[in-house]
Amino acid sequence: MATVIEHAQDSCTPLRADLSPADALALSCLVYVDFHALPGPRSPRGCLLREVAQASSIPSLYRYSLASHADRPLLEAAGASARFGGLRVRDAVTRLTSNPLAQFSAVTFVDEAGATYVVFRGTDASAVGWAEDARFGLDFPTDSQRWAANYLEYAASRADGPITVIGHSKGANLALYAAAATPPALEHVYALDPVGFPASVVDGGFFESVNGLMRIYVTAGSWVSPLLPLPAPATVVASRWPGPLSHNPYAWRVEGPLLAPDHRPPSRSGQFLRAVLRTLLRARPTRIDIN
Repeated sequence: MATVIEHAQDSCTPLRADLSPADALALSCLVYVDFHALPGPRSPRGCLLREVAQASSIPSLYRYSLASHADRPLLEAAGASARFGGLRVRDAVTRLTSNPLAQFSAVTFVDEAGATYVVFRGTDASAVGWAEDARFGLDFPTDSQRWAANYLEYAASRADGPITVIGHSKGANLALYAAAATPPALEHVYALDPVGFPASVVDGGFFESVNGLMRIYVTAGSWVSPLLPLPAPATVVASRWPGPLSHNPYAWRVEGPLLAPDHRPPSRSGQFLRAVLRTLLRARPTRIDIN
């Protein structure tokens, strides 16, 4: 079984509207590179991923990285690969604000067949990002969720082919929210170990428009995806690392184009944390504001 970096290195055919779960994992990791630091990727025209990879030594690309030791090798491997090197990277956005408290980053990839992949970043190394995480059980929608919906709507207005939305962790939450809140027809939504949603939102039908499109993957040891309800059944995948460390996407196991399955039941610690959070939310119910 391979890692996501090895998947990027070993993939020999260009991505042409044939995204696999392993490809979605690779793109969800690549968004932790701060493409907004370079003028090419943040422009509407964009540039090729192989061109960005040539600038991989620029420190600002990893200024918000939690895993720069892995982000740079992945960028270089993807840029040099036949699978990902020809992707056009455009409309990269990074936004950090203290009022409102929000960390948001997204980028659009377009492959050689015109298929569009909108990818949202999860929690990064910024202090704002970690502070914002506490809001996901308290407010719905959050500011970053609204920004994600606006970004997807903009990306869809420029798309000439099928659209897939992708994210890991908080980025997966943003991907799911944006897909459900935005009118454009989508191919799939890949949510990798996502932060969940308030039970009243999940049970109230907010995600009906994307039923059948959601592809949710979690690890057995995660402490992230068990905290709040998920809008669709999840597939449990294998990680090289145990417990909460399994949330790191660079530790996920890849089998060809697929994510390796894990047949173990979810960890008791994750279920315990969910019960604790449910008790806390009874004292301070989630503020719901859907207009």
